[in-house]
Amino acid sequence: MADKILVVDDDQSLRKMLVTVLSKHYQVEEAASGEEALKIAAQGDIRLVLLDVMMPGMSGHEICLKLRRNPRTCHATIVMLTARKREEDVVEGFKLGADDYVTKPFKFSELIARIDSHLRRQWRELQASPLTGLPGNLQIQSIIKTNLKAGIPFSVIYADLNNFKAYNDVYGYAAGDEVLNYTANVLTTAVNEIGDLETDFVGHIGGDDFIIVTAPERSEKFCKNIIQHFDSEIGDFYNEEDLARGGVVVTDRQGNHGLVPLLAIALAVVISDGHYVSHPGQIAQIAAELKKQAKLRGGSFYLLDRRNSRWVTPLEIQLPNFP
Repeated sequence: MADKILVVDDDQSLRKMLVTVLSKHYQVEEAASGEEALKIAAQGDIRLVLLDVMMPGMSGHEICLKLRRNPRTCHATIVMLTARKREEDVVEGFKLGADDYVTKPFKFSELIARIDSHLRRQWRELQASPLTGLPGNLQIQSIIKTNLKAGIPFSVIYADLNNFKAYNDVYGYAAGDEVLNYTANVLTTAVNEIGDLETDFVGHIGGDDFIIVTAPERSEKFCKNIIQHFDSEIGDFYNEEDLARGGVVVTDRQGNHGLVPLLAIALAVVISDGHYVSHPGQIAQIAAELKKQAKLRGGSFYLLDRRNSRWVTPLEIQLPNFP
């Protein structure tokens, strides 16, 4: 099946010409306005968007930002079309997540070659987790960078499973994969229940590490929802004997036996409101510090980094009272 691309331009004659030429190479959708473009792109199968900068109503830059913030469209390559390649237009577009610029008038042969180049690179780079089907690291980085560049307040929730290695060792990797899929389902269900489907994002970093990007004011609601759902059914992945004893028995290299508690989920929350975080690496570093503290405690819980944020107060540990 041909790759699907979306042409967005209010100029009907140019739009129809683009559709006619590009349809010989790709499956092409068209939109004459930002609202129409977002509706079509939200179907989730658009791989590249040709987007006019100067449009009435919602501008190309506004559309670009909305596409980048939506988990169903953030993976698409965005190529901006502009009549005048003004430096300020280019800078603003790249800031909001555009991948490339093409200046009108253009040669169709060059445009097609550029589109093909972007699509080939996208296939190589944008690979979802083969296990959970959730977006992987490149899409995660893209979402975070877009929010940082646009100066939009957001929250990053890192999810990590405690005692997962011991569970894998005792029950095997197939059972471990089932737990990972269960965790992915808990996170996506939380987004469906209390999140914003147009902006909230769930990704799989790898192994037993996951991530949610959401609004700061929803962070704690997410954490409580996730912990409640995770703890309510994680016992289903154990046999009756291990469930009764509260964990699995493991043997160390010295032959000593020990009890490793049931699986639990640890959540580290980092909030960016434009004051002290300017790079994804800073967010990851803060989260790593929180997770290090998290390993010192047992059970499911969440930690919030509260420094310099108007939504929260200084760093402290939050332990929801769930049975």
